[in-house]
Amino acid sequence: MEQNKLKRKITFDYWNVNKKEKLIERLESSSEKSITLFEDFPNELFYEICDYLDVYYVYKAFNNLNKRLQTLLFNSTVPLTINISSMSKSIFQDYNKHMIIPNQHRMKTLRISNPFIVDLLFSPVRITSKFIRLETLIFGNIKSKYLLNILNHSKFLPNLSSLVIILIDRCQDPNKIYQHIFRLPVLKYCRISLKEEYFNHFSLSISTNVTSHIQHLVIDHNFSLHNLNALLSYVPQLRCLIFHCLDGTHSNKSEIFPCLSNNLTHVSINIKNITFEKFEIIIKNLFYQLEILHISTNNDSIYVDANRWKQLILSFMPNIRIFDFQHVNYIQNNNDNNKAIYDSIMDQFSSSFWSERKWLFEYQFYVQQSQNYVIFYSINQYRYTDFVDHVDIHGEEAIMSCVNYFQNATKLTLSHSFAASRVWLRIILEHIIPLKQLTTLVIDYDALSFNQLIKLLRFTPNIHTLTFKSHSIQKSNSMLIQQNQTFRLISNTNTITNVTIEERYTTENIKLLAILCPRMQHLTIDILTTELESTMKFILLKTKTDLQHLCSMCIKTSRKSMIGKLKALIELERLLDNYVIKMIDSNIYLWW
Repeated sequence: MEQNKLKRKITFDYWNVNKKEKLIERLESSSEKSITLFEDFPNELFYEICDYLDVYYVYKAFNNLNKRLQTLLFNSTVPLTINISSMSKSIFQDYNKHMIIPNQHRMKTLRISNPFIVDLLFSPVRITSKFIRLETLIFGNIKSKYLLNILNHSKFLPNLSSLVIILIDRCQDPNKIYQHIFRLPVLKYCRISLKEEYFNHFSLSISTNVTSHIQHLVIDHNFSLHNLNALLSYVPQLRCLIFHCLDGTHSNKSEIFPCLSNNLTHVSINIKNITFEKFEIIIKNLFYQLEILHISTNNDSIYVDANRWKQLILSFMPNIRIFDFQHVNYIQNNNDNNKAIYDSIMDQFSSSFWSERKWLFEYQFYVQQSQNYVIFYSINQYRYTDFVDHVDIHGEEAIMSCVNYFQNATKLTLSHSFAASRVWLRIILEHIIPLKQLTTLVIDYDALSFNQLIKLLRFTPNIHTLTFKSHSIQKSNSMLIQQNQTFRLISNTNTITNVTIEERYTTENIKLLAILCPRMQHLTIDILTTELESTMKFILLKTKTDLQHLCSMCIKTSRKSMIGKLKALIELERLLDNYVIKMIDSNIYLWW
């Protein structure tokens, strides 16, 4: 398949599925007893509903229903799941006052993606120690200075076993963040994403007396190979390790990787600038217990030496069950000589050693940004499709050649280019993923027309997050598109709440997207300074009519002068009343 990258879930969310099934069973059982009013449900069933739903929706639905339900909601000991994402400032103030602050001791899960709310919720920071039942803490967008203070106080939390961190700004010393994480006493799962500008500019010190209980570690940013030894010295119980990108650019050529972990059974790794010889050393020292290996490499042709892999697997990875491999190489041109080379490689990977294990491979030539590449990849490892939640498709040819169905996929990325034909939509629908199940759609190719976008959204009615990563949308006739019956239908029915535009779009296209997504709660855009006033005035005026759900914005790659201009515009035109605005790195954040 033409560079068909698939990001997999390591564990399927059986816990939530099980909770849902139990809740349905209880509701059906209660229905058989002819209960016609919600108020007549037993307390235990109400608690199960609270456990399944985010507590904000429980609070919103039942707070003013009757005194019994108010008592059950506020005076029980049932643990709470708090998810604060796109919530308006006034709603949060009420919710925080009446639900969050009085129930800090009941929080089991806390998810925050609004940078303003982090400041409010953890002020003063010592309040962190009150979250004594907290098991899962998820920061979607947090400043590094707040994170360090919160982590310092989180070491006193006796139940914090799962932590997700996505930094919103540049961290001056990532080493401090890692050190704080490794000191959390019962942490088992950690996912961390730092700003990539610093991934090669810090050195992680080797542990002397600190060891972590982490078993599942996801490093979702570029990580330098020269820090691998130090990282593993903190996590002797590590079983699953996932690298977004392990970079060998600044590593020492004579670096040795001692056997620091005997428990690794699952590794997923995207390799950059690491020779096969160096990766071979890592395998020999760290992968003896490995059962699952997902690996993506580039350039070094030794990575497609079947005999080298065979010897490594037999001698140093005897327990491996899944070998999922992808190698991308730049080539001068797509000619018969290159085809002969890769036909020979295919022959090597078709021996009995590979076929007996049902490890099958393909190769394909493709063009990206006017350069020629060849991709060599395994084709049958996706029989474990239950664990795939993100499908990234590179071009129509990839769709045509896909033989798998990813029944649990919720995120779709469309990369490279697609022809004007809508045939590929039907093929996706019928053969690759259940489009009605998708919640996140990423468009990462140029020359998408608004009509094509509308048709795609028609097949994906449950999308809540829509992202444009390139100059995707072509200039369009705004009036003509708005008169389109399908456009009106999608505008009236879609559930999109989060829109991100990573490249600078014309004001006209931004206006069209605003009209298309009236239930939008958060918008991230990149605006030209010359179009700041007209674009922001249009959007903020729309919050009083068509965009009444919109309550936060991020304006990317802004100049400091823009924040003053934006404040002046808001005050002069009286566009917002109760709002806060600040700049983090080069982005302006606005919340009202």
